[in-house]
Amino acid sequence: MTDLRPPAERDLPAARHALRKAHLMTVIEQPVRSRRRRLGLAALATAVAAALAVGVPVTLGQGAVPANAVIREPDGSIKLYITDYRHPEVIERRLHDLGVQADVTFLPTGQDCREPRGTYLPDNPALLTSDPPAEGEDDYWRLHPEQIGPGQTFVYTMWYEEQGENRMFSARYRVATGPVAPCEIVPGGPVMEEGPEGGIGG
Repeated sequence: MTDLRPPAERDLPAARHALRKAHLMTVIEQPVRSRRRRLGLAALATAVAAALAVGVPVTLGQGAVPANAVIREPDGSIKLYITDYRHPEVIERRLHDLGVQADVTFLPTGQDCREPRGTYLPDNPALLTSDPPAEGEDDYWRLHPEQIGPGQTFVYTMWYEEQGENRMFSARYRVATGPVAPCEIVPGGPVMEEGPEGGIGG
């Protein structure tokens, strides 16, 4: 299991910094525990804006990209800007347009897909990486499609939880070879823990 740690910290406003750290807390296979984060009013306002209708340009922190943007870079890698946690089909469809077979699922905490959904390959930390965003740019994941072979599917599952000003995220990604079954929702996955140090735990 590979722990994807946030990139080096930058000189960001406190609200932007808190939102960025919450978004980047993710691992392969098992969700990582991420503490609850209380966002300032400015960050909360941008979070609400990011949940508007898909395709409407939104402002997240200092940057501005369409919700759930998927952008091919000159080197062949693909930037994933995930800001709307209701429409995984937008990411899935755009990845398909770029030649990547993908299965993307967003779930509330406390739910999971019945596994196994397919035959998974060993963990590959080179598949999905994170870089410090440029000044004024929103946070993103960088997908490396050359790590996905013919007949293989990028399977990405993200959990989210919102309670007032607290927003928590946890995710896993894998590559499956052959067919991938639809997500049959069952109890499980990470849950929000109670208490002053609460967050998402497995």
